[in-house]
Amino acid sequence: MGFYEDSRERQRPVVIFGASVLGEVALQALEVCGLRPVCFGDNDREKQKKFFHGYPVCGLEEIHGKYPGAVIVIAAGRYYSEIYDQVFSKGYRQIYNDADVIDRIDFASVPFERIKGFLWRLAQLGHLSRIKNIPTDALHLERLNIVVTQRCTLSCRHCSSLMPFYENPRDCDTSLLLKSIERIMNCVDYIYHLEVLGGETLLNKDLPLIMNTLNQYENIFQIDVITNGTLLPRPGLLECLKHDSICVVVNDYGPVSRKKEELLDALNRAGVRNRQNRHWAWADLGGFEPRHRGEESLTRLFQECNFSSCTELLDGKLHRCPRSSHGTRTGMIPEYASDFIDVLDLSIGDDLLKERLRAFFQKTGFIRACDHCNGNTRDSLKLTPAEQQAQEVTVNG
Repeated sequence: MGFYEDSRERQRPVVIFGASVLGEVALQALEVCGLRPVCFGDNDREKQKKFFHGYPVCGLEEIHGKYPGAVIVIAAGRYYSEIYDQVFSKGYRQIYNDADVIDRIDFASVPFERIKGFLWRLAQLGHLSRIKNIPTDALHLERLNIVVTQRCTLSCRHCSSLMPFYENPRDCDTSLLLKSIERIMNCVDYIYHLEVLGGETLLNKDLPLIMNTLNQYENIFQIDVITNGTLLPRPGLLECLKHDSICVVVNDYGPVSRKKEELLDALNRAGVRNRQNRHWAWADLGGFEPRHRGEESLTRLFQECNFSSCTELLDGKLHRCPRSSHGTRTGMIPEYASDFIDVLDLSIGDDLLKERLRAFFQKTGFIRACDHCNGNTRDSLKLTPAEQQAQEVTVNG
């Protein structure tokens, strides 16, 4: 039996476990299939007893008490195995993930409007060719981070983007950023997921112009605007964020995210898609000294690292991860020419740049910056997130 048979033919209730971005995807996929969950599940006690997209969020004990025979759809990405073991231990055997639900969709009979909200996830799972005519040489980028400011309202110890290491933090050169994005988009056919981040993203006064520009690219499927919950949007920004493909992600670091509730309320009142993202731990990336690892060890670290897919654009240069981009920019890591691509190097034509980008994005070996890092893996030492240093970074403007 498969997901569809278990849920529809046996009339079992469906529970989505994971009240976050993949949970939202699973909900939309269920609705396309003509199904609805009875609730969401989540291990985060801060989410429990609240609602997510109109459905109650419950802990596993409550779910087991109310729906012992439910079909469980785990929408939790890399935490799938951990949650699977939890629900299996409670006697559940009809356990699936969001991809299993998506596999049941008859794309030929579903209007595009009903699936465009999770097009980025369909692309990740390899379903894009079932929806669009894709050229055989098309270049797809699963994720791209664009850094719009080095300034931040916090000074976090162990910041993976190294914001406290900037001696004179500043906003990006907007003209340079937009030219870089234009050049990338001339070479890349699709970007599944783009993140706009800092520093603290909302500090950049040119954010409306940047967002309006990004909104013009129909081949960017999902845009997340990242904020730490310490600021409210400037006048005029909210209107730019009211777009189907945009979601404002409010990182919740507890008390230091002092304006998160006001921010979430403002976003909801303005009709801007948003989600609250609580962080339980950060990975200890270690110091910047070289570890002198061998190629085999570096390759294994790169392939296991959660940051290896976080391609980042900073000052016109594309790096494979934030440790590489900010480490190089702050001088904490040597500048390794093989670790980045200068997208504004006009001596490289668009055709050659596209092929260099293809090789760069598909790289599965390692980058030299890996030898200056512990990596962000399942085995990483976990640290308290957003632990503030004695003196906060001065924020000008």
